[in-house]
Amino acid sequence: MKRLFLTLTMLLVVFMTNAQSCPDDNHPHAIDLGLPSGTKWACCNVGATTPEGYGGYYAWGETEEKEIYKWNTYIHCDGSMETCHDIGSDIAGTENDVAHVLWGGPWTMPSQDQIQELISKCSYSWTTENGVNGAQFTGPSGGTIFLPEVPPRRNVHNNDGLTEKTDELPIAGYYWSSTQSPSNSNYASYLFFSYGDYWDSYNSRSNGLTVRPVISVTNTGSNNIIHPKFSTDNVYQSVYNIYGIKVADTIADMNAQHPGIYIVSGKMVVVK
Repeated sequence: MKRLFLTLTMLLVVFMTNAQSCPDDNHPHAIDLGLPSGTKWACCNVGATTPEGYGGYYAWGETEEKEIYKWNTYIHCDGSMETCHDIGSDIAGTENDVAHVLWGGPWTMPSQDQIQELISKCSYSWTTENGVNGAQFTGPSGGTIFLPEVPPRRNVHNNDGLTEKTDELPIAGYYWSSTQSPSNSNYASYLFFSYGDYWDSYNSRSNGLTVRPVISVTNTGSNNIIHPKFSTDNVYQSVYNIYGIKVADTIADMNAQHPGIYIVSGKMVVVK
């Protein structure tokens, strides 16, 4: 009996450790910070293969990188800020969400509310990981995520007024949210941090910023718990474990999974 108790205790410790940090080098993972909303943050940026990697630069609502970031290269306008297209006040989970498009499954860009929850519910420290400076957020669960300093990419002019270049500002991080500014549709919310400062603000949608994805699980009520009885209409949806790793290509393969909690189209699936 004592041995069984110790075994169960060790399994619980292993589960909690995996839920709060990367269990292996097969990034990305979903990190449980213990946030009230249930939101889990990815361990690395879109386009990165390690937590300290910069990843890709994306204009807000675009899903591909490019050489020049300015209004006349922004696909969601007609060449100028004044012609900016309306693609929605929150693009999370849409065809314009780079996290959802490139990573698939339950991954999305974080909303402004989720960024505000991150900075209000977690402790913040400026640190270095594998030689890269950045911000470490530690949640109520003890789980941590590291966000490397990543300057924005935007187009500016040299003194001659003609030559264009990419502007890179040092010692700070700039991360998009999925939320458009409520007062100016040409701007979107983003997370900024540096040494001892961090806040959410608004940035020009045409600028190139990095993205740290999230998995949203707002509650565990019956509306978000479904059992593995699926129709042929949604059988081709991929299945992910609670760390955001794909474990099955279709719902039809769910019967081969071990009992536990999985994610399908942003909803929790209980396999008994």
